[in-house]
Amino acid sequence: MKKIFIAITVLLAAGIGGGFWWYAQQATPTRAITESATPTFWVLSDPHFISPTIHDQGSAFTFIKRTAVGKDLDYQTQTITALVAKAKKAHPDALIITGDITLNGEKKSAEDLSRRLAPLTKAGIKLLIMPGNHDIYDGWARSFKGADQLRTDQISPNDWQTIWHSSYTQAASSDASSLSYRVNLNRDYQLICLDSNIYGVQPASTQPNTGGELKPTTMTWLKQQLVAGQNSHRRSLVFMHHNLYRHNQQVYQGFVLNNAPQLRTLLDEYHVPVLFSGHIHAQDISADPQKKHHVIEVVSGSFATSPNGYGVVKLSNHHFSYREQRLSLTATLTKKERENPDLLHHQAYLKQLFIQSGEGLAYRELPEGLSETKADQAAQLLGDLNWRYFTGHDRPNRAELAAIKKAAGYQTLAAVPEIKAYLDTILVDHNLPNDHLDLTY
Repeated sequence: MKKIFIAITVLLAAGIGGGFWWYAQQATPTRAITESATPTFWVLSDPHFISPTIHDQGSAFTFIKRTAVGKDLDYQTQTITALVAKAKKAHPDALIITGDITLNGEKKSAEDLSRRLAPLTKAGIKLLIMPGNHDIYDGWARSFKGADQLRTDQISPNDWQTIWHSSYTQAASSDASSLSYRVNLNRDYQLICLDSNIYGVQPASTQPNTGGELKPTTMTWLKQQLVAGQNSHRRSLVFMHHNLYRHNQQVYQGFVLNNAPQLRTLLDEYHVPVLFSGHIHAQDISADPQKKHHVIEVVSGSFATSPNGYGVVKLSNHHFSYREQRLSLTATLTKKERENPDLLHHQAYLKQLFIQSGEGLAYRELPEGLSETKADQAAQLLGDLNWRYFTGHDRPNRAELAAIKKAAGYQTLAAVPEIKAYLDTILVDHNLPNDHLDLTY
């Protein structure tokens, strides 16, 4: 694979490995989360939280920040504080996170984030958390001290259930061969949270496996849950880390679930209207590009990158509504924090951080011999277009598209075949709008 595709793959998302079996007790059926006929929940993905207790802002951690492909690793505690405050005020019935809770599977990061989200459970907001490919037995788990990267405790499946025990205590059923579980939201809906990751039975020493797959036993369990929903007249909504469809026509291996075709067929059979995922770090809503299946996929962009996005879902018996929202830190900043322009103007900071990552991609791939002016123009344009794609702003009208193609730097980019091929996949989204979805059953 050409180096441009390797770079794009890194920019598109995350990684994890192996295959294991462990025992999970079947949960006792519980009451629904809410008796409301019009429940709401928030959904986000890929916060990639790293606890400030395991780094010291030294040179080793500074290097990690430079390779974080647009992730904000400096102000995560302020971001989580703002999220908790906003959620407590709005009081959705649940907050759902579809994986990559931690940066690289550090046990201390998961424990720290759990403590920071605990006020939500105390306020009666249910936390429904599932792992991503970076969470369980990730061989990259590190702490950082000065110039040193130090191995730190990884998260085992049992650790995961302990740290996020409040998720599993809500479960009406848990899968015995994975970290998947089902909860009853209300009398009309059930939520199925799938563990789509591949990992081993003991701590790892290598990078996590990017790809994902539902085990045959998990597929059997899932069918049982869909049948249970049908029998109780509950519509099923499904959540997992990996993707159901291709959201980039060039870079999809390791992102689309290995057995996605079988899952699509099963979800169609039981009339599942929506599946939520993450992993690719791009905000994207898509119907089946091949127009063979009915389920729509809502992919949440990474909460660690611009624009700290999350989705608000409102339901009734016959209606589904999704709206993307963007977090503001202003209301929860301290007086001292307001003196920091990165925090006071956090959306602008996040955007620039992400654009700089895209600019770096261009500088690495542009041919030698270009003038500094041409290289800068091309890099700035690719940085902006990359930000548009990953934040779901890739639906320009004709005039906007014409302006992009006339922009300084476009011809320079288009003259590089590999970059041109990538541009063709990120420039225009011909599928559904990416910031909202309304369905009537």
